[in-house]
Amino acid sequence: MPNLTHTPRLEDAACLTEAECLLIDPRARAEDLFDQCETRMEAVSNLMMTLSTLDAPGACADARDLAHVALSSRLLLADALDLLLAARQAAKGRPTPARKGGDHG
Repeated sequence: MPNLTHTPRLEDAACLTEAECLLIDPRARAEDLFDQCETRMEAVSNLMMTLSTLDAPGACADARDLAHVALSSRLLLADALDLLLAARQAAKGRPTPARKGGDHG
């Protein structure tokens, strides 16, 4: 849990998921966190666009390819959610609370 008696430090960064850990600097500005969230959301969107074009003539993907796209998308979306939650907290001027569990859906 972050130490709230002093200025936020990197040592107080929140690891918001249990399995995969995106370390979020508690000193980060909300705008920067929103930008990073947007970057990950755009990456997932691009992966989904790629996936949607695999039914085109001549395109092929096996189950392993689909699993790689699914895992990458899940990790990017989990990061984006953590960044969004941290950005909202930063925008409100509150420290990001550490959470346990990867309850991203």
